[in-house]
Amino acid sequence: MKGRYWVDANSFIWGARDPYPMPGMMIYWNWFEEQVAACKITSHKMVINEILEGTKKTDGDPLTIWVRSRRHQLADPSPDSKECQELVGALAAFSLKEFGMAKTTKFTRGADVWLIARAKLDDGAVVTQESDKKPVRIPALCRQFGVPFKTIFQMNNELGVKV
Repeated sequence: MKGRYWVDANSFIWGARDPYPMPGMMIYWNWFEEQVAACKITSHKMVINEILEGTKKTDGDPLTIWVRSRRHQLADPSPDSKECQELVGALAAFSLKEFGMAKTTKFTRGADVWLIARAKLDDGAVVTQESDKKPVRIPALCRQFGVPFKTIFQMNNELGVKV
């Protein structure tokens, strides 16, 4: 893998709740932020928006506060290229063929297809806690399109986290 780790919303949310709870494990989140600054970890603006939209009811939530104050650093600032948009179309077409209209419509409303496309074009990997147990999941599309995918623990191990 030459590119960056592209982090899905569920890795932020799950990570902040379970293995690296905020505010108790800020040493981890400070390290994470250093990796973002070093261009090793990034995300898509739609992922950041999903986190902030999904946590509106818990505005005082430490993750919401942390993400909101870093939203522009956490998401890759470059616009989605024509090549990215075409790849998103191919991901959606594959999902439609394999999983049907209803599941594809729900899946393509979110950030996942954009995250996968950007990771592929970056020669990076998607970081997600999703599994293959349900259809139309990140791992299934990553596998089909040759995009590596990892858990937050795998990413942390590969980047040498020490917390």
